[in-house]
Amino acid sequence: MKLPALSRRAFMASTLAAAAIRPTNLRAEDAPIKIGVGSDPVFSSFYLAAHEKMFEAEKLNVVVQLYTDGGEALNALVAQQVHLGAAVEPTHMVRFARAELRPLAIVYQSGRYIKLVTGKGVEGLDKIKKFGIVAGSVSEYCTLLAMKKIGLAPGAVQMVKSGPPELPALLARGDIDAFFAWEPWPTNGVKQGGHVAMTSKDAGYTDTMWVTAAGGWFDGNAAAARGILKVLARSCEIVISDPQRAAAAVQAVTKIPVAQTLNALKDMDPGVRDFTDADFASYDGIAAFLADQKVTPTVVDFRRYIQRGFYKA
Repeated sequence: MKLPALSRRAFMASTLAAAAIRPTNLRAEDAPIKIGVGSDPVFSSFYLAAHEKMFEAEKLNVVVQLYTDGGEALNALVAQQVHLGAAVEPTHMVRFARAELRPLAIVYQSGRYIKLVTGKGVEGLDKIKKFGIVAGSVSEYCTLLAMKKIGLAPGAVQMVKSGPPELPALLARGDIDAFFAWEPWPTNGVKQGGHVAMTSKDAGYTDTMWVTAAGGWFDGNAAAARGILKVLARSCEIVISDPQRAAAAVQAVTKIPVAQTLNALKDMDPGVRDFTDADFASYDGIAAFLADQKVTPTVVDFRRYIQRGFYKA
């Protein structure tokens, strides 16, 4: 299987990469529960649970279905091709109007995976004149937060729109002075002479990935959903305590090299937990940004969908 680029936070995903990890030795009459995920180390807990048959150990007939990224996984959830999906919060917000989705818990967070990279000729952050951005995404959102923190006036900086893969090359050529993006693009930028100057947490943003169920399925399968979260929680603990084991599972499922996953895991905080007031405050900022950028017609009322209190450790 040819792997797609790790563009997990692009709002509009490209092509579908179909592959599945199917459990064995389960009764044929048991309909499988399908979970859609992207092809990226950020989904390590899902890969590990499937690869080591952790769902089966809890008598859960689960299929982990791979897609290009979280956006495509949620598209499959909206289309009722899967029962659950996982993606970051902005990816959900742009799809709430299309289907009844039920975010159940957070399965990952990080303030280090999205990074600001400056060109080798930039003497200071206040000298940035051209920012490369992926418009309407957390790339642009973090850029705006960083500009405010640095003290750069919006009118004094040119925003250069680009796709994620092109950002490192634009930086190397001097077409932009800096860019804020998710891995692997910051690492690629550093390889071409750039410098990591800030993380999203430094700018004021910590991204979270939600495990979300289709509303119709969830209404009749709450117990199964709880069982799945229990398995993922245990899998997250293994990812933290034994990253080599997790990386081996990622390679077995996605063909992503072990070294690449180990490097990525350094910037991730896997763990299943409930939503908090601090999360909601952060999501308010994202929702306002999406409305300001006309990505959504109005400010999304995410509180109506999130099942706060459902997951109990």
